[in-house]
Amino acid sequence: MRMRFPSGSGDDRDAESLFRANPISKIRNVETTTNKQVQDKKEELRQLVGTRYRDLIGSADSILQMKSASESISSNISSIHHSIRSLSLSVSVSEPPSPKLETPNPTRLRIYGIACRVKYLVDTPENIWGCLDESMFLEAAARYIRAKHVHSNLMLPNGDLEHNNILSNFPLLQHQWQIVESFKAQISQRSREKLSDRGLPVTAYADALAAISVIDDLGPEHVLGLFLEARKTWILHTLTASAGNANASSSFAISTFCDVLRIIQVTMAQVGELFLHVMNDMPLFYKVILGSPPASQLFGGIPSPDDEVRLWKSFRDKLESVTVMLHKTFISNTCWSWLRDCGTQIVSKINGRFLIDAIPSGQDLRTAEKLIRRTIESKDVLEGSLEWLKSVFGSEIELPWNRIRELVLEGDLDLWDEIFEDAFVKRMKMIIDSGFEDLNRAVNVSDVIHTIGVPAGQKVDLGTYLNRPSTGGGVWFIEPNNFKKPGPLLGNKALPKEDNLQSCLNAYFGPEVSRIRDGVDRCCQSVLEDLLSFLESAKASVRLKDLVPYLQNKCYESVSTILKELETELDILYNAIESEYKQGDSVRPIMVERSLFIGRLLFAFENYSTHIHLILGSPRFWVKYTAPTIFEKLPSLLWQSRAANNSPFSDSLGRKILTSSERQSSSATTALLGAKESASPKLDELGKITRELCIRAYSLWISWLSDELSIILSRELGQDEGLSATTPLRGWEEIVVKQEQFDEGSSEMKISLPSMPSLYVITFLRQACEEIHSIGGHVLDKSIVQRFALSLIEKFIPLYQNFLSIREACGAQVSEKGILQVLLDIRFAADVLSGGDFNVNDESSTKPKFKSSFRRKQNQIQTKSVVRERVDGLIYCLSQKLDPIDWLTYEPYLWENERQSYLRHAVLFGFFVQLNRMYRDTIQKLPTNSESNIMRCSVVPRFKYLPISAPALSSRGTTGTPITAASNDITSRNSWKAYTNGELSQKLDLDDHTSFGAATPFLKSFMQVGSRFGESTLKLGSILTDGQVGIFKDRSAAAMSSFGDILPVQAAGLLSSFTTTRSDS
Repeated sequence: MRMRFPSGSGDDRDAESLFRANPISKIRNVETTTNKQVQDKKEELRQLVGTRYRDLIGSADSILQMKSASESISSNISSIHHSIRSLSLSVSVSEPPSPKLETPNPTRLRIYGIACRVKYLVDTPENIWGCLDESMFLEAAARYIRAKHVHSNLMLPNGDLEHNNILSNFPLLQHQWQIVESFKAQISQRSREKLSDRGLPVTAYADALAAISVIDDLGPEHVLGLFLEARKTWILHTLTASAGNANASSSFAISTFCDVLRIIQVTMAQVGELFLHVMNDMPLFYKVILGSPPASQLFGGIPSPDDEVRLWKSFRDKLESVTVMLHKTFISNTCWSWLRDCGTQIVSKINGRFLIDAIPSGQDLRTAEKLIRRTIESKDVLEGSLEWLKSVFGSEIELPWNRIRELVLEGDLDLWDEIFEDAFVKRMKMIIDSGFEDLNRAVNVSDVIHTIGVPAGQKVDLGTYLNRPSTGGGVWFIEPNNFKKPGPLLGNKALPKEDNLQSCLNAYFGPEVSRIRDGVDRCCQSVLEDLLSFLESAKASVRLKDLVPYLQNKCYESVSTILKELETELDILYNAIESEYKQGDSVRPIMVERSLFIGRLLFAFENYSTHIHLILGSPRFWVKYTAPTIFEKLPSLLWQSRAANNSPFSDSLGRKILTSSERQSSSATTALLGAKESASPKLDELGKITRELCIRAYSLWISWLSDELSIILSRELGQDEGLSATTPLRGWEEIVVKQEQFDEGSSEMKISLPSMPSLYVITFLRQACEEIHSIGGHVLDKSIVQRFALSLIEKFIPLYQNFLSIREACGAQVSEKGILQVLLDIRFAADVLSGGDFNVNDESSTKPKFKSSFRRKQNQIQTKSVVRERVDGLIYCLSQKLDPIDWLTYEPYLWENERQSYLRHAVLFGFFVQLNRMYRDTIQKLPTNSESNIMRCSVVPRFKYLPISAPALSSRGTTGTPITAASNDITSRNSWKAYTNGELSQKLDLDDHTSFGAATPFLKSFMQVGSRFGESTLKLGSILTDGQVGIFKDRSAAAMSSFGDILPVQAAGLLSSFTTTRSDS
């Protein structure tokens, strides 16, 4: 026998070959494997037989049962066949030979009729299924009603034994009726489901509604409600599908809103076509439900269906009585109520979120409104109802929605107003909230303030602080040729170098202040642009009344939050300084730096944060975002509002602070121009808070620096040994006094008086001016400099009082020469710092001005303040230490020297002098002491020292006669040495030629630039007069501090002319 075994290589081999080719060990392995396979096959076969045994027995039993049932059925069929044949044979056998027909057996006819009715009921399920498959719901409902009539007719008791035994003779009847009756719920359900299908013709919905009305016995008002409820389900499914998308974009949300609007519009159109009775045409729903073939054709196959026809006609009569025409007002009210419910559903929260929240900005809200309104006005949405509208109105319809709302809603309903307006306004408010919340999160002034500190390993003391590099208000004088003359303020072009001023301001403010200010401005600008985009609508005026106060309140709250944070930081600084004072420690300059940072930030908010003032100002200014050309036509409006609100609407270069990449339509512009001209009360309130905090922040610096400078001054004053000298001191000059005598004519007397203040007083004031320059200079608000001047003079007076009292207590008397020097120092410092006297400044600001071609002659206000009274009291006390007769002789000449010193130092101390210019009518003279190096020279405009390039001189200046006829005479240098009492305090009235010469027309043009660098005493865009040119002296004083008293007399006179006011009004 040959056996085949599987080898390791997969080839079959016989036993002999296997023994020849393999060793015994491998043959044994093959044997073991083969035996195992044999055992596995046996076990598998045994399991198969055991598992299938019961199935085999069950199959055998089933076969036997099938055989028995088949034999029984065959026997029954044979019995029926024999019965039918016997009936046929009996009829044929009993038939008479005559052709006359006998009367049919009534019993047989009754049985036949019953059988036909039973057959009708048996056929009904198949008929209804066919109608449901073909979406013929009304036909299915009618078939059910007719089957119901047939069944009720069969079940009527009439005393007939055979009829009473119908159920016994036809046991199938009751079971069949249960099947037919179950179709009522199916027809109703399938019809309602049909209403949920979109995109069907209106006839399909009419058929489904008619079927529901018939099958559920509902009236037209309920059917209308059911129809509208189905459409509400459409809307809910659409919104749910959109809200379920957590990453839904703005375009997706807008598309959903448009889709929902289409459903609403189509629903209203189909309501009109289905239920609204217009003219003589019956609505479609009534046509469908009341239309039916003759009753005799509805019961085919039933002999003599008189009872069924009667029942059917009764049913139709009842249906017609119930199906009455709905009144137009009822339809309108029902649709209105449905619309409001749908509108609430559209803008309500779905799945925990509002769909409108997917629209992130005002620009997107505007886009959404445009698309929604375009959908409302679209003709394609109502394309399926155009034929009906044409049949109603007799012509083509261009605006189908307008016609439908007239017919169905009996009004001019605006779907936007009814559904979306309030929701979009609410969303715009949320966008505004979000913008300012982002601002509050982004701006953290506390962290920035706390980062201001001393670098590791360094120690900052007073000397280091005073010698720190300056980045103050004089930075724009570094590159004088970069600025061009600007055009008019309104409607001007951008300057080629317009970023220079901004860069200078940023250098003064520092990167952190600029970053915070720019961040606030960008946020306000973004929110305002969003709002203006949203206002581009037919509802602009209505929205403006609601959203403008809301935006202004939110802006005020957001900025107030920052201000409160700054106020808290100021409180911390003041508390820390108070604690150090109590402990006897000196105030660390780093605290002063932090207070200056807060002051600069508040100053930037108050004067250079354009969009805060813009938002809180009149909405009329917002027109620049929508229509710049229209805005430029309103100069009077702008200037009046600017003067009333004191809130800048243009930056310091006169540029338009608002630009927009696209011009908006006129809807927002018209609404903005119709807004109130007045600004929000919040603007004044915010400005007041900002100013108070700014002054408080700078007051810390003022208090600290005043104390430190007064300490330095007190130390140097105490070390001045010259105050005890009996001989004239350095800087004194001899004055020749002519006296008239009756007997001998006139005689001369020489007296020595100080002609300039002490060096430490000049150093004291110069250091104060340098500190002003280092923290802002011309950028600083005038009130800050005024308070600084007031603080200095308040420190100065007690300092000299203490000095004199200490000298008296120590027995070291001040000499007569020293008293005269102290008198000059006190008077000089008081005059320079007189601008800190708020009473003087307030009264000067209210003093009437008179127009004149000559230099304005102004008298100093004689009302004495507390500070001036203290100065006068100190001067009086010192004068009492002198011989009365000597003092009467010295006083006029001493004060004249003080006035001359004041004029010579007006440029050096320009920051203080500009606050209250004094001695405008005093002739400036040359000092005659030997220490002076000032020499007379010709009057030459020294404009190369000014922060601009020298212009071409006008013909007026070049042809004018110079006032230096005697300038080359050597004796003229001493022409001021001798003067009489009558020559004191002469007033000089010079015209334009003698004042500025060729500089006057140039300064007019220069003032358009220069006035930007100082406070707002001159308004840009005004027409400058010769007198107004002189006001520039207050702006340029600090810039010329490097020249001091070293200039020749005529050049000094030219520069001092910048500090001399001319009549300008």
